[in-house]
Amino acid sequence: MMRTLLWPLLLLPTMTMAQAPEPISHWLQTHCTECHSGEKPKGGIDLEVVIEDGASALLEDWRQIERVITSGEMPPEDEPAPTSQEREVMISTLRDWLQGILQSRPEVPGTVGPRRLGRSELQATIRDLTGVEVDVHRHLPADPSSDGFDNQGGALSTTFIERLFRIAEEVAVSAVILDDGNETPTTTYPIDEITIEGAGRVLSDSAFFYSRGTASIDHHFPRSGTYQIDIRGWGQQAGDQPARFQIKIGAQKPRVIEIPETRDQPGSRSIELTVPAGPQRISATFINDYYKPDHPEPSQRDRNAAILSFKVEGPAEGMEPSVFQVEALKGKGSPTERLARGIEHWLPRFWRGPTTPQQRQRLVETATEAALDRTSAESLLRAAVVAAIASPRFILRLEIDPPASSPGTIRDLSGHELATRLSYFLWGTTPDQKLLEAANRGELDDPEGLLIQTRRLLADARSRSVATNFATQWLRIRDLGGLRPDTKIFARFDRKLLESMRLETVEFFDHILRHRLPIHELIEASYTFANQRLALHYDLEPIVGQQMRLLEVESPRGGLLSQGSILLATSTRQRTSPVLRGKWLLEVLLDAAPPPPPPGAGTLPLPGEEGADLPLREQLQLHRKEPTCAICHRRMDALGFSLERFDAIGRYRTGDIDDRGELPDGSVLEGIEDLKTNIHSSSGFHRSLAKNLLTYALGRGLVDEDAPAVARLLVRLKSDPTIVALIEEIVVLEAFRRRLIP
Repeated sequence: MMRTLLWPLLLLPTMTMAQAPEPISHWLQTHCTECHSGEKPKGGIDLEVVIEDGASALLEDWRQIERVITSGEMPPEDEPAPTSQEREVMISTLRDWLQGILQSRPEVPGTVGPRRLGRSELQATIRDLTGVEVDVHRHLPADPSSDGFDNQGGALSTTFIERLFRIAEEVAVSAVILDDGNETPTTTYPIDEITIEGAGRVLSDSAFFYSRGTASIDHHFPRSGTYQIDIRGWGQQAGDQPARFQIKIGAQKPRVIEIPETRDQPGSRSIELTVPAGPQRISATFINDYYKPDHPEPSQRDRNAAILSFKVEGPAEGMEPSVFQVEALKGKGSPTERLARGIEHWLPRFWRGPTTPQQRQRLVETATEAALDRTSAESLLRAAVVAAIASPRFILRLEIDPPASSPGTIRDLSGHELATRLSYFLWGTTPDQKLLEAANRGELDDPEGLLIQTRRLLADARSRSVATNFATQWLRIRDLGGLRPDTKIFARFDRKLLESMRLETVEFFDHILRHRLPIHELIEASYTFANQRLALHYDLEPIVGQQMRLLEVESPRGGLLSQGSILLATSTRQRTSPVLRGKWLLEVLLDAAPPPPPPGAGTLPLPGEEGADLPLREQLQLHRKEPTCAICHRRMDALGFSLERFDAIGRYRTGDIDDRGELPDGSVLEGIEDLKTNIHSSSGFHRSLAKNLLTYALGRGLVDEDAPAVARLLVRLKSDPTIVALIEEIVVLEAFRRRLIP
């Protein structure tokens, strides 16, 4: 019987691709069509129709069939099951047939609309163009995310444009120093740009603290020098002391200020100190809370305090003209002539493509009208920088189709459009001069020329953006800073540890990319990156210093699955969650996202609620009694339990921990090592990485027409399983080099 079932599969290459091959249809009819056919097929999928349609059936139907057979979800437990060998041959045959179908189809590029630069892209772009490090995050809200990434759109609302003007003005003041020498750079941080931690909340226009809490800002000091920090606030006074704040700037010794003023008449306190160049956190912590509810005088029962704003002035020593300013105004002539000559040089970089004489002249006229001093070349340049940054040509990534273009036709991207796509894909910032010059010469129109520039960009340190921007979003740890485990349970967890966890994953991914290592090391590496704080947390060999460094580690450490960032992001604030971890594994690493939970599916009890004292496995078993829940949870929970030896903040637990998981096909995972093997051997892992990196590169979600491109990427990964190979294949795809005109 076994031989009868297997031999037709071996003849598959001689069969046509249009029809579902007989061995595949025979397997499905033997094990599946009894439930999945007829007037009311289970799951809404009629396999008799899918089999008959063959290659013309919906691709997602065949993908779903592959997923449920691979996972062991189908056939269900109460139906005759194939042997492991029959299942493996079916999976292999089905994949080969689908791969052949997809490879035979032509690639069809999609349409990418105008995209707004994201916050990290905007910050990097401004830095690379002007040398100014502006904190874009304090001006703009978080970028909207679509298909897992935040580089796919964003509207230009009135509020956004107003904030963009504020950013542009801050950049202009920092990048262009006036020649009178009397100006001291000043930055004010109002309440909407202040971070509040601890026992505090926003009260009208202030950060109000009813007990110990901290107000903080992150400020970039443009150069080392003497700065004045002004803190404006007030106190709800009580007791024999005025409200006190501990002020901390970077790693410097904390200072204490007193604010005896009241809400009606707030006061300011100034601190002058020498600060090194670079980003520093400035914080004010309310340190002398007072509460005497039984005091006979009501006004003396409670001391509270508030911070209204921070202001940073300096450096007192003044600023030297930036390289951008020197280049933009070099040469002789009138202020307007110098401005016009400079614009011809720098505007094409700001707008990422050629500019016309009319556009440049219009910018000169706009700057002349807006400048505070039309006789000053520096003042004119400031106004021009503001106008250039506030332009849609700067903030939007535009791919403008020729006026006579017909909708539905396909066109090649111009060299400058390709340069922009490539640079933001690999660097997260604007094209450099070399890339623009290659575009000018037409070198990017040829796939080989595009690959030459791709390899140059990857060799540059700025390609770390693939790790900091792509990997953190793919792995869903981009917003790790917003996670706060319950400090009553995890008392030693702090911000520094959180940042070390994020850096571990970034350094790890960047190392594998930069050294062209096989992608299975993402899962099975025998090393990680750690600093003193993280090594202590993981109970690794002690090291000294905050610098992340490569460490050889023994099992179970090594690979993404044992990293604190992942384990923290897939836990609740109080405990581990096999459900969250299993769901993350399916969605992120295995390209097998479960459907949304049905209405009323419920959740596990929180600490203190009924049933919370039961072992976690028993809680999940009760949850799975609901048939609609059981289908997804069988695989999801089994995968998640394999990580149960790691607690909610990534520490390894010894002792009596049940980390065994039984998959729907009957196979058993005995902890993290079996889980690593399961993921590494899954085609879903390659597919997930390929699909997500392609989504990120294109700046849009994938559609059915992208399936041939994904198939091509998987073929490349089979012969060269590295991230570099995947990137090189992406940039020569039709989807990357061409666009469909909407």
